[in-house]
Amino acid sequence: MKSRTTAETLTELVREFGVVYVTALTRQGCSGCETQKPLFQRLAEGMSRENSARVRFRSLHVSYQDGDKRESWNSKRIFGHAAYPTYMIHVRSHVGPLEIYRSVYPPMEELEKQIKESFELADFYKTEAENASGLTPEKL
Repeated sequence: MKSRTTAETLTELVREFGVVYVTALTRQGCSGCETQKPLFQRLAEGMSRENSARVRFRSLHVSYQDGDKRESWNSKRIFGHAAYPTYMIHVRSHVGPLEIYRSVYPPMEELEKQIKESFELADFYKTEAENASGLTPEKL
């Protein structure tokens, strides 16, 4: 992630049409991150079990030390976030990755609600990509 641009990073993270991508940005020494980690893991396990083909969860953990905050600043440069933990939801469209939701320290119930609502957008953008390219879903 160090020398990547925002576009390169998001293109790598958000690969498939019709899939909702949920990313947690956490930082070393962040008490809120530690509090939410098991809650996010439970949410990811449950939703992945129910919707395995439609959702992908990822945690990006940032190293942070008093003498070296470069990784944290680089994460903020790439993702444009202000604090930790930050949760983002993206879907892929024919024009590239699109951010659907972003929040700092949200209740997991809210994150789950946003993920479920994003399934419809993921489907919409998959259909749009198919129409724009003339390809079948298997060839996208």
